[in-house]
Amino acid sequence: MPATVITTFPRAAREFAERFPDLVVKPVSGAHPQDPPRAVPTSRVAPDTDFSAVAYGPTLLQRRIAKRADIRLTVVGERLLAARKATAPDADPDDVDVRFAAPGSPWEPVEVPARTAEAVHTYMSQAELAYGAFDFAEDADGMWWFLECNQSGQFGFVEVETEQPIARTIAEWLSRPIPEEPAELNGASTTVR
Repeated sequence: MPATVITTFPRAAREFAERFPDLVVKPVSGAHPQDPPRAVPTSRVAPDTDFSAVAYGPTLLQRRIAKRADIRLTVVGERLLAARKATAPDADPDDVDVRFAAPGSPWEPVEVPARTAEAVHTYMSQAELAYGAFDFAEDADGMWWFLECNQSGQFGFVEVETEQPIARTIAEWLSRPIPEEPAELNGASTTVR
């Protein structure tokens, strides 16, 4: 995981930027339900940025990873469905958010490295999530850098380009039988559904 800080202290943001001068800033949360829908892109932080506005709300700063590809790993229960979108060699380094980058390579299915799969399953278990849309940046050496997990992240754009059965996998997970759990009620053993 790249060095990351979430802060409302301008001084902490400035010190982080001094330590890691090549940064991106990300939205911490989406729009209020009553606001019009909008997307705020992850953006590169200029070297002369004034961090005083950090005091008005949580700001996430993260060291930028020079990437050769974006990875979207959709997790449904135990199932891992990963897709990779190569970054053009001549891509503008300021285009850090794949959602807003110029059209290029399509999303393609990709295998998940064993170590990453293990870490993702641990994350899902500890966060008590059944669904997660993980974003990774793949560097020039092929290393996957964990950027974030969206517990309600979109998957349709990946499914359309890769034909991975994400919606079907979600439907199957939702329609699975609920395991029976033994429980005690007033000292008597019973089955809870």
